Amino acid sequence: MTKEMHDWTTMKSINACLVEYQRQDVGRVSDIAKHGCAGGVSGLIYYNETTSFYNQHETEIWSILSDAADAAGIANGLMLYNICKNPDSLTILKNDLVWFAVEVAAQELADNLEEVAAGSSAPVEEGLGY
Repeated sequence: MTKEMHDWTTMKSINACLVEYQRQDVGRVSDIAKHGCAGGVSGLIYYNETTSFYNQHETEIWSILSDAADAAGIANGLMLYNICKNPDSLTILKNDLVWFAVEVAAQELADNLEEVAAGSSAPVEEGLGY
């Protein structure tokens, strides 16, 4: 019996994508949280992959950017500049935004999973992004 694999990048939310990424043994969320996407995250390496991911998750990506800007006490435009200082094209901007959003989501998910593993009262489903 073969295991049906779904493209982990097409899940409804970025957290759901990351949960599926780890569930399918594509990679570990903790590795993305620690090392980022630049080292290579299967499914988010090539511009056509990151552009597709951006197009599917655009609203969530901008929400993550806005939340990060608020947390840092800076304007969204300055946060955008910090993420992609010199975009030579819209494709490069989308790529950098995808990597940023996936890294932030992975860090939050990894933190939640550590809390669950440490015996916090948060339900496991919350730590997995459900």
